[in-house]
Amino acid sequence: MSIRSRFLITVGVGMLFAATPSFAASSWPANNLVVDGLVKHCATAASAAVARNTVADADVAKCTKAATLAAFDVDKAAALSNRSVLYFKSANYNAAIEDSTAALKLDGTLTEAMVNRGASYMKLHRPRDAEANFSRALAQAPAHAEKIYFNRAMAREDIGDMNGAYADYAAAWKLAPEWDQPREQMIRFTIVPRKPIS
Repeated sequence: MSIRSRFLITVGVGMLFAATPSFAASSWPANNLVVDGLVKHCATAASAAVARNTVADADVAKCTKAATLAAFDVDKAAALSNRSVLYFKSANYNAAIEDSTAALKLDGTLTEAMVNRGASYMKLHRPRDAEANFSRALAQAPAHAEKIYFNRAMAREDIGDMNGAYADYAAAWKLAPEWDQPREQMIRFTIVPRKPIS
């Protein structure tokens, strides 16, 4: 019996946290030392921009150069995915989606690009597209799945899928019990027993 047939889940008003992007690092040897350095500088720039919560033009330029000079698809995909983080942090969500999509065309298993695209869709108030990207990322059995479950919960809540949202907040909390945000979101929900649907 599914949760849907046994419970009615409602949610009270609460503060939701913004969807978060992630950055990628190339794990394959680059086509040469120069490009290897550029790809690493791009990943470092994306990480630093997230940490300081601001993006410099030089950060974007590093990733653009890395993507342009990369000969291997995996390097170009990583650079595009990282540049999508920079665009996301600059609130240029359409450009972030374009870069994430281009990265996924080169490497369809790049979880970070799926998460970045989903986070950008959330910012553009397109929760169905966001939910699809977060679901695709979760199918990859990623590290830090709790963050993706949390993001998908927000998307599902925006869609009106309260059962799915609650289940995702619970999954995030189960994976990271020391993380307070999923539990805080779960508190807003009320579970009301009801008769099974026959």
